[in-house]
Amino acid sequence: MIRSVLAKLLPSRAVLGKLTPVFGMVAVGVVTFVLTKGHAATGQPGDPRQPVQPPSGGYGGRVVAYIYGDEPITREELGEFLIARFGAERLDFLVNRRIVERTCKARGIEVTDAMIDAQLDRDLEKMGKNFTRKNFNDLVLKKFKKTMYEWKEDVIRPKLMMVQLVAPMVKVTEEDLRKGFEGRYGPKVECRWIVLPDDKYKEQLWQKASANEAGFNEVATKYNLPALCPHGGKGVPPIHRHFGDPNVERIAFGLKEGDVSPLIGLADKTVVILKCDKHIPADLTKRFEEERLALYQEIYDLKLQQTINEKVAKMREDASPKLLLQRELRQDDLERAVVPEISGQPVPRTALPNKAGE
Repeated sequence: MIRSVLAKLLPSRAVLGKLTPVFGMVAVGVVTFVLTKGHAATGQPGDPRQPVQPPSGGYGGRVVAYIYGDEPITREELGEFLIARFGAERLDFLVNRRIVERTCKARGIEVTDAMIDAQLDRDLEKMGKNFTRKNFNDLVLKKFKKTMYEWKEDVIRPKLMMVQLVAPMVKVTEEDLRKGFEGRYGPKVECRWIVLPDDKYKEQLWQKASANEAGFNEVATKYNLPALCPHGGKGVPPIHRHFGDPNVERIAFGLKEGDVSPLIGLADKTVVILKCDKHIPADLTKRFEEERLALYQEIYDLKLQQTINEKVAKMREDASPKLLLQRELRQDDLERAVVPEISGQPVPRTALPNKAGE
């Protein structure tokens, strides 16, 4: 995020082209004002020929840049600048991290830089033997406008802290392994998915989807989750035994090829429509004892992550954080609001934050 701050503050080239007629006169006015003030009288504030004494004080007074040779910009000024623009969206993350650090410190848990580097190397090794740090930076981090420093400090360090904290709680039982084997190599059902809001239109859309193939395709491509629309509901892994939602599993295995399910309610207040494309038989070439070790690691990693998520949620509940910093209008919000105004289009209501700052 730090590396992308300037990019986010500046409008895109297309936006700049539309804003130039509006802001050109403003820029001229500002330059004239600065030059006039600067040459009004030698020794007055704003005169670039008058040396400015660097601020004294603690950490916040440390200088991060100079202009006009010796006029300082301090850490405190930079901090306030960044807080006003990006503070609210990063505050929640900082709160979570502080909660984790405080809890781990109380338990004597410490993560060193050497441990972070070792974990990074292990993660890269899992991606492939030719996946170097440079490849990871160029192919992954740059895509999401992140730096290696952010990845180490914001992802790996908290993860290693939490692993040390919850690892003693994670147990993989024989039943876990048996269920994991059946889920991985047992029978499956390949379905297309339609995920809809649980609202008054769901019955009407279900009737259209269940009428025929054309109706299902229309609902799956027009009213589905955005990630599923381009593929007509395809792309979701087959439903297997011991699926996360027992109701979805039960209904899916009861469908014949070509059948459309009834509306299936999910815990997140959405509903699902399934269309069975085919039943996949169990892979009888696999043996439990041969797959046991790999299954153990896979299930352990899954349970570890689930336990971390639950522990973080409980720690946050215990900490009862109260976030006082509200989201301010961001540069990208400003562009979405200003550009339609210039072009004569109505300003979308979502372009501006509401009174609560959200």
